[in-house]
Amino acid sequence: MHSALLAIVAAFTTLFSFPHAQSQETVLRKFQAGFDGFGPRAGVIFDSAGNLYGTTFDGGSAAGAGTVYRMTPPSAPGGAWTETILHRFSYHSISQGLSPWGGLAMDQSGDLFGTAWLGGTCGSCGLVFELSPPNRAGARWKYQIIHDFQGDGFDGINPLANITIDPTGAHIFGTTASGGTGSCMGGCGTVWELTKSGGIWAETIIHSFPAHGSGEDSFGGTAGGVTLDGAGDVYGTTVFDGFGIGTVFELSPPTQGSKWAYQDIYAFKNQADGSNPSAGVSFDSHGDLFGTTNSGGVQGCYGSGCGTVFRLHRRIDGTWSHSILYAFRGTGDGGTPSASVIVSAAGNIYGTTQIWGTGNGCTGSGCGVAYVLTQSAGMWSETVLHTFLHGADGYVPYGELVLGPNGLIFGATQFGGKPACESGFGCGTVFSLTP
Repeated sequence: MHSALLAIVAAFTTLFSFPHAQSQETVLRKFQAGFDGFGPRAGVIFDSAGNLYGTTFDGGSAAGAGTVYRMTPPSAPGGAWTETILHRFSYHSISQGLSPWGGLAMDQSGDLFGTAWLGGTCGSCGLVFELSPPNRAGARWKYQIIHDFQGDGFDGINPLANITIDPTGAHIFGTTASGGTGSCMGGCGTVWELTKSGGIWAETIIHSFPAHGSGEDSFGGTAGGVTLDGAGDVYGTTVFDGFGIGTVFELSPPTQGSKWAYQDIYAFKNQADGSNPSAGVSFDSHGDLFGTTNSGGVQGCYGSGCGTVFRLHRRIDGTWSHSILYAFRGTGDGGTPSASVIVSAAGNIYGTTQIWGTGNGCTGSGCGVAYVLTQSAGMWSETVLHTFLHGADGYVPYGELVLGPNGLIFGATQFGGKPACESGFGCGTVFSLTP
């Protein structure tokens, strides 16, 4: 054990230096509050025409509780992007959902799917919705609820992570932060599947997380979303399971009437290998899994460690090996990442951290960074693509990044942008980065 820890420390030492090559940031949208949304807590997605889609957590009207928006690219290079609000959530219609926390997913027909963290017939349990494009230009998108979480001791409640659609478009997978049958207060959370048959969506709880700990000290399962492999297995993370500091799990589909089979494929063991992952995992083209931990790694960031980027590689015998690709220090390179990473075709890893940049004004811990990890001669190194500066460029990039046309990188920030907005915090932005 001692030699293993020494090896980890030595690896951290090689990861301490990082280039700080700022890329060119362009703010595509400064949210305005009022009838516009504000405070996005998720990233954006693309359609085949190059339009961007996302959600805001708040705004949309005087009684607004978030929006779904589209950003249309300019017809000529250098022009302004155009925002269109596709749907507004409202406290006047609580049963229709409130406050979309997670991002969107799109099927092959161009239908959008997402979740509302609150609202529904329960009032505060949340729901899953579908938005379908109109048949003619200028008409309204059709909004419908495809699942209404019940909070009945079995169903999950309060979905806050991104959802995943399988290639057929007939199955949607996601998680809830609470609910289910676990003995935590309010339930420990679930992994759920929605299956479409005859135009109707039906929910199956494929896993209900048990409690870690007991009584008032018990904690639940996941805060992140899930991803699928080619065999239909579902992968995600837990925050507190395993040794109490989180796991990466796999759920295998049932066969011959059996239940989904759950197993932890890696349990984080101590501060050194990272702890408490709060985002989902992503595959590369070789079948390796990549993710982040919110804490652990090397000391710093309030003493609990600044978090890591890790890789899991499946061995021939089916077990998984864990390696740390980067350990954040919280000294300008970012720290405590809460978003999933994306892996490019070239194998580069892109992500965000919500704090621990060098920008001033964010409680002394920086305003977040966008970063890329690249590999050379078997070693990984970080380059900070952009440091958010508590101003018009936006700050606290809560969601994940997405790679767009021509090598551009897109994302959203929860705050910043318009200065005189929401008590001076700013209403958030949509941005692009040119590497």
